[in-house]
Amino acid sequence: MDITNTVIGIVFFSLIIIPIFIINNNIKKRKNQLLNTLNELSSDKNTKFSDTDFWSNNSGIGIKGDELCFFGNGEEHSMKEVINVKEVKKCSLFQFDKHGNVPKNNHEINKLALHLTLSNHKEIHLVFFHADAKNFIIGEEFRIAKKWLDVITN
Repeated sequence: MDITNTVIGIVFFSLIIIPIFIINNNIKKRKNQLLNTLNELSSDKNTKFSDTDFWSNNSGIGIKGDELCFFGNGEEHSMKEVINVKEVKKCSLFQFDKHGNVPKNNHEINKLALHLTLSNHKEIHLVFFHADAKNFIIGEEFRIAKKWLDVITN
């Protein structure tokens, strides 16, 4: 009787633990792939990023010294940018609805981007969210964009 209960307990324990282990392993692999994408953008391959964020399984941002690396891969757009933070003169958070206007509330946001103006008057939009077939509801992108607005302005 005790052997039967022990075997059943081991089987149920395995059915719970093994999927959790597999999921955690897949998450670590995906994060390493995204980190490698950021490292490919960086000119300094030997230094680690002091701060990184990833979202939507295909976008990321990180800072390494004065170098800001950003990549975003959406259905309609793909971008990779490396920016010297010392060259940023102005940084602001842009939100647009589907008509290109400022939305009345967060439920109407169609596009969310950081707008950077550099010292050479070049303007760059780092798109954190753009509504498309896969991403139609804004999630953690708003929090991440606000965080990086603070990082860049400080």
